[in-house]
Parts: sequence; structure tokens; C-alpha cells
Amino acid sequence: MAENIEDIELVPFEVGLQAKETLLMSILGIVAFAISFLSMELVFGFKFTVWAELLFLLGGILLIVSQVVSRYNPLKTTRIPITGIILMVWTMLLMYPVLVMGWSVYTGSNPVMFFVAYMVIGLLLVGGLLVANFLTSLKILNWMSVDAMNTVFVSGVISLLAAIAIRGFNNRELIALDEVSLGQWFWLFVFAISFIIMLEMFNGSHRFNDIIKYAKERSTGEFSLTPVINNYYIMGFILFLIIGLVVLFILVLNFFAVWLIAIFGEQLSDSLMANSVYQLVFTMAVIFIPVWLLLIQWIEYRNRKETAEEDEMRRIVEKDQKLGIY
Repeated sequence: MAENIEDIELVPFEVGLQAKETLLMSILGIVAFAISFLSMELVFGFKFTVWAELLFLLGGILLIVSQVVSRYNPLKTTRIPITGIILMVWTMLLMYPVLVMGWSVYTGSNPVMFFVAYMVIGLLLVGGLLVANFLTSLKILNWMSVDAMNTVFVSGVISLLAAIAIRGFNNRELIALDEVSLGQWFWLFVFAISFIIMLEMFNGSHRFNDIIKYAKERSTGEFSLTPVINNYYIMGFILFLIIGLVVLFILVLNFFAVWLIAIFGEQLSDSLMANSVYQLVFTMAVIFIPVWLLLIQWIEYRNRKETAEEDEMRRIVEKDQKLGIY
């Protein structure tokens, strides 16, 4: 709702906590960020890779900074997609260390040629988008252009994902499930949950800030969103509890899947799918595809039932109207 309000996007750039009601969300987001960083290091035994740690810390700082930045959108006043250009260049810069490490690890080749090719492709891509944006009707950078708050927030998320990708490239032992210890599984679980909570808290803070600001600017009396936010905390806790239990169920089932796969053939049991992290994808597919199909059938059944009830109600109303005429 609040994202479509033009006057909020046109306010001058300002820095400061947007609403005191969402201060707790920001604090919880910071705590979840600290836990996710610590658990990520515990997974790998504090074997620092420098780039990953720096990018992860940078991503967390950007998410925190986004909590105190307004929704000012330069495109509304300057007519130049400044934030779209920033996001494009930022993404390319952060993707480079990820891709070059993958290139070096999996090919063993000198990264100099990759650097040259990457820079040429990057310049052509950015230049082409700039030309297309200003000289044609293809306004891709305009579509990418967002307000200041979202620019900082998205840049932080990109940094976090780049850090996680670098960690993955530098720890190929995690690909083999039989080499992952129980302690690593535990800290991976803690990392996943804390990472999701961090993103949810920071994102929820932004959304509630928009609603609170919009309501207070137009409300003539007292306005409090505290009951709604409290319900958000309660329902969010229940949702994350369900997510955690489902994840644990998948991990436990995954251990038994190794034995079950052998029943279908020796070739399948010796495959990469059955002896790597991709086995988790297979386990998730076994669980969620049937559930997904059942949900589709149930939703279709509910839609047919509601349509039939609406048709029946319409016939009753039309019949009553005809009787009333005579």
C-alpha cells in the first residue's frame, strides 16, 4: 500500500529512524545478523576467507543503514535512473570475486583472461543499457531504479549473497554430505534460520514504517499500529517454528533417503545426486511436489465449490426478483 504513494517517494533525502514502533524490529534484525555471521564462521571452523567476511559485514551494515534512510527516489526529480545504475554496477562489482574464485578453483586457469573478458562484457553491458535507456523506449534502468532505502537494502542483500557464494566456492567439502559433521549441520541450520529472520525483520521494519508514516500524516486522531505489530511477532514466531520443523524433518529424512535410493538401483545410489548436497533437492522434491499437487487439487475444489455457491445464490436472487415483479 505505502509503496504506491507518490508524495512519500518525493520527500527530500533524510536520515533518521522512521518510526519508534519498529525500533524493536531493527534491533532483532541486528541480533539475527550477528548470529548468522557467527554461525557461518562456526560451520567452517573460523577459516577466514577475508573477502567473504568483509562482504558479509558490509551487507549487514547496509541493511542496518537502510533502516535510517528515507524513500526518496532521485528518478522522480532528476529524471536520471541513478539508483538503477548504482545497482547494476554494484552487482557486477560483487559478482566478480565470486566468479573469479569459481573460475580459479574449478578450471585452475589464470584469472587474468577472465578479468579482461569480464571487464569488456561489463562495460558493453552497462554502456548498452545506458544507450538503450536514453535513446530508445527500452527503459531497463528506469525499471531498476528504486528509492534510496530500497537501493541500500538491495545492495546489502546482494553483498550477503555474494559472501555466501564465496564461502561455497572455497569449501567444496560441503558438497559431499557424508563429510558434513553433525555440528556443521546444526550451525548450518542456525545460520539459515537467523539469516531468514534478519531479512524478515529488516524488511518488515520498512513496510511498517511506510504504513505508520502514511497513517500519521493523514490521521486526525491518535493512531497506533502496536497491536498489529505484536500480532506480526506472534504469527512470525509460529511461522518460523513451522519452517524450522520442516527443515529438520527434511534433514532427518535425507539420511534415510540414502538407503532408499539404493533400492532403485546401484547406478542411482552411486550418482552425484545421491552423494552430494543435491540430494537435499531430491528429498525436498519428494516431499513438496506431492504436497504441492494436493494443494492445487484442494484449491481447485474450493474454487469450484465457491463458484457453485455463487451461481446458486444468483439463481435464488433472480428467482426472487421475478416473483416480486408479478
